[in-house]
Amino acid sequence: MHKKFLTLFLLLATTILSFAQSIEEHNILKTPTGELSGSLIAPQGVMKFPLVILLPGSGPTDRNGNNAMGVSANSYRLLAEALAKQKIATLLIDKRGISASAKALKQEDSILFEDYVSDAVEWKKFIETDPRITKVYMAGHSEGSLIAMLAAEKTKVAGYISISGPAKSIDKIVVGQLQKQAPFMAPVADSMFNRIRNNQPLDSIPGPMHALLRKSIQPYMASWMKYTPCTEIAKLTVPVLILQGSTDIQVDAAEATALKECQPKAELHIIQGMNHILKNSSSVMSENIATYKKPELPVNQELVVIIVNFVGKK
Repeated sequence: MHKKFLTLFLLLATTILSFAQSIEEHNILKTPTGELSGSLIAPQGVMKFPLVILLPGSGPTDRNGNNAMGVSANSYRLLAEALAKQKIATLLIDKRGISASAKALKQEDSILFEDYVSDAVEWKKFIETDPRITKVYMAGHSEGSLIAMLAAEKTKVAGYISISGPAKSIDKIVVGQLQKQAPFMAPVADSMFNRIRNNQPLDSIPGPMHALLRKSIQPYMASWMKYTPCTEIAKLTVPVLILQGSTDIQVDAAEATALKECQPKAELHIIQGMNHILKNSSSVMSENIATYKKPELPVNQELVVIIVNFVGKK
């Protein structure tokens, strides 16, 4: 009986270890205005590994890729865990003002786009002191693509990865979306963006535009509008990987193609069947949006393979 029990215990322990292919280590980055929080998702039992710093997309998106505006897909966490199985670590972060990093932002009107860039650079400086890390890649999803791009200009990294990142500036992206979805609002939005660009007050903000251009967020929008991703990606001298899903309903595949044109040396992949939250989906709007609330769906496997190959060969 004793031998049978011991054999059963060893089999159970082996099974548990086979599933425990990643470990999570919590990290705190101290800044003058408060602490920023992040998670290092590292491969289990590996002494040396490359690291991808993954910067979140726009709005209140947390380190796992979720936000209170209808996204609970856990996309960043799932991608990090998939990369850990391939012996690549990922640093997931809560942006200044979001989730566990909320207290680092005292007032909404005090945040600028450059602050997120500086935070990314500081995270890189902080995490690269870990002796297990062999090299660091800067990656960003959606809005995070531009933040990571600018950070890669300011600090030495092994490579840069854009995931679902636009090529145009944010004002042109918004106006372009309105031209398709609400044409009557497009000239109104364009006029408001121009006023913000010229540091002129907005007399009134139509209801549909209030969340995007409310007074407290205008300094951030003004600082964000200054940057055109296509211009910035051309400045990079490190290896560049551009990833885009074919069924992304938020960022068109043409944006990725434009980024490639601005950085001809970049490696470009349009992943068939992948949507904005990195899951497999059709292009049918209702079906696509439904995946935004399905954390049980894995991230697209081709996405994982491409990143692994990019990190592995550099």
